Amino acid sequence: MKIALTYVDVATFHVPDGWIAVGHLDDGPAVLAYDPARIPNSVLDGVPTPLDPAEVNPVLAGAIEDAATRLWVEGWSFALAESFAINRRALQRDRLAKNPLHPNILRTLGAVSEGPDAEGMGRILRALAAYATSYGEGHAMLDRIDDAGRVARNAIEALRQVHTGRPIRPEPEDRDKSKD
Repeated sequence: MKIALTYVDVATFHVPDGWIAVGHLDDGPAVLAYDPARIPNSVLDGVPTPLDPAEVNPVLAGAIEDAATRLWVEGWSFALAESFAINRRALQRDRLAKNPLHPNILRTLGAVSEGPDAEGMGRILRALAAYATSYGEGHAMLDRIDDAGRVARNAIEALRQVHTGRPIRPEPEDRDKSKD
């Protein structure tokens, strides 16, 4: 069995509603998807076939390493843990072989790691996650991530100013946003 974590267009590769498609199996049209109970399935033409997690998980550990290495070529375990707020010990190959990452993480990891700009995407993910964790405002992580997005847009404007000579107009903080 071979697993490639990658973006799966569910309009083309149909999976049952509520399932999470995370990649492809054996370089073919079969999709690796997880049902709501987090059981791995091979889905071909919309028809799921349950897979044995004991067979899938060790292969999946290698697919995680492949995808993460495309994002963080200088070393992926710390960067993945920091970027996606995962306990670093959970990323050890023997642990991944027994307890894989959540399907949402697998889907995201596959999608962001497949382009020619994967290494650049890895750098951006790590920087934004570090900003959200250290400087983001709000108690909920999603609020902190939104704050990091605002700062990223301001950084883009700063780069534009440098290259165009026009003054920077930072995006203001949303003063009405609840900071519970």
